Amino acid sequence: MRGLRLLLLTLAMCLALAGCGQVKAPEQGSVSLRLDGAAAEGGSIELGKGGLRVYITLNGAPLIDLPFGEAHTITVSQPGIGENTVAMTEEAVFMESADCDGQDCVQMGEVTAQNLELRVLGGFIVCLPHRLSVEVREP
Repeated sequence: MRGLRLLLLTLAMCLALAGCGQVKAPEQGSVSLRLDGAAAEGGSIELGKGGLRVYITLNGAPLIDLPFGEAHTITVSQPGIGENTVAMTEEAVFMESADCDGQDCVQMGEVTAQNLELRVLGGFIVCLPHRLSVEVREP
């Protein structure tokens, strides 16, 4: 049963990332983005260069590009849809909390440099109900 659920989740993630589906993107300005507790202005945040990167996208649109290995807390709030909090430590990235029903994104666990190639979903953590994805990869 767990294998089937993971297969379905993987398929749904691929469809979501490919832009398939009929979910309407939030209107411009309706998404609240906080980095380490402070409101972030503009459409995306990009800090630093080189090495592994952490990319956060919403409905396929880039929100954040940060270097892996820095401690940050990123909160993405979508009025009427939900809120996700992504935690970054010096060694891992994980979905700290989400107010979606299934909590699959929270249960996906940590992405580390050591388990990046071993995880079924690679460097991805995906919240399908909120159409939010976190990816750890080379630039």
